[in-house]
Order: sequence, then structure tokens, then C-alpha cells
Amino acid sequence: MATTRCLSSLPLLSPSSSGKISYQQHAVAARRRPRTHLSVATGGEPLVAAQEASQEPEYGVVSIHHVGILCENLERSMAFYKDLLGLKVNPARPTDKLPYRGAWLWVGSEMIHLMELPNPDPLTGRPEHGGRDRHTCIAIKDVLKLKEIFDKAGIKYTLSKSGRPAIFARDPDENALEFTQV
Repeated sequence: MATTRCLSSLPLLSPSSSGKISYQQHAVAARRRPRTHLSVATGGEPLVAAQEASQEPEYGVVSIHHVGILCENLERSMAFYKDLLGLKVNPARPTDKLPYRGAWLWVGSEMIHLMELPNPDPLTGRPEHGGRDRHTCIAIKDVLKLKEIFDKAGIKYTLSKSGRPAIFARDPDENALEFTQV
């Protein structure tokens, strides 16, 4: 059976009393952490379940606060994220404090921070299916309704290769997005 590791199974590094990072101390602590394994009906390979709250790192992980997404043209990106997807602007976030234009959009209780900056990533040669690229995943209630919106707007997309209810698309700057039905 193959060994499956996830980030939660890797020990965290922190300074020791001498101020140097001690990997060994954390490797021992990581082995003591209980892990939950699930079996996939089709292959029986172990999956690591999400960490329980009692296992969270000492520094206190709460949630993802926001995802930064680079865009070439803020207005064009706002037409996609705000107008097409219906995300709402967070008016409490400053737009004049940074040396570039941007916007903060609500995604549930978290946000997307659109940043009008040069993109260091190549725009060509990216995988057609966004699930095989860096991507941001947004939980939604109805994939079929979003599919209809994309069809009407002429947005290219692919459906999940695993058959689960998810749709992958790219924004106007070729950033990959996954929308998974929960």
C-alpha cells in the first residue's frame, strides 16, 4: 500500500532555546500526533483527514483570510468577479493604502484580494483543466447554475475529472478557479 502524506503530517519548525531551528524536536512531536486515515472505495489508498481542532498548531490556525489574485486590468477583473460571479466588495478594506490598484471581494467569510500588478507567470502553456494548475477553490451550492452562467457568458470551463460536482474555469488573466459544490 502506498504511503500518503499531507502538509498536516509534516512537523512544524520553530526556534529552539538557542534560537536555531530544531527539526528533530518537532519530528518527535509530529510522530505523537494521532492521524485519521480513510480508505477510498476504488483503491484503498489512505487519505489523511483534516486535523481536529485539538491538533491545530500552537500558533492558532483559524482559517484562510484571503487569497491574492494578480490581474492586469482591475475593471476587467471586477466585471468577472463582481458582475459575473456576483461577489460583493468589502468596503471596509482600504484601496488607497497600497502602491497599486486593487479590490477586496467577499467569498463567504473570507476574501479575494485582486491586485493590479504584473503577472510573473506565463499566460500560455497552462493546463486546459484548472485542476492541474495552481488554483483557488470556492465552495458553492449549485454547480449546474454556475455552468449555465458560464455558458451564457461564453466562459470556457471543464468539469471535474473525478465526477464530483465541480467546475474549473479561468479568470480574464488565466488564473485557475475551482468551484466545488458543497
